[in-house]
Amino acid sequence: MVTRFFLDRPIIEPNRIPERIDKFFKVSIQYLIILNLVLGIFTIFNLYIYPNHIYEAPPMTRDTSTLYPNEI
Repeated sequence: MVTRFFLDRPIIEPNRIPERIDKFFKVSIQYLIILNLVLGIFTIFNLYIYPNHIYEAPPMTRDTSTLYPNEI
């Protein structure tokens, strides 16, 4: 009976935690690279492309009927 117990025991699987940690870091690094690219493109657009090429400042208008003291 004792030998039967040892024969029917399930095989001990190797520890798979290091493989899971490696997979977690691999996937998280991929997501961080994609996020970095998206945020970088967004930042370049907002800091360079939009202000220099797309944004049109409203025209400077001034009421000519009033004079300031330094314009007399």
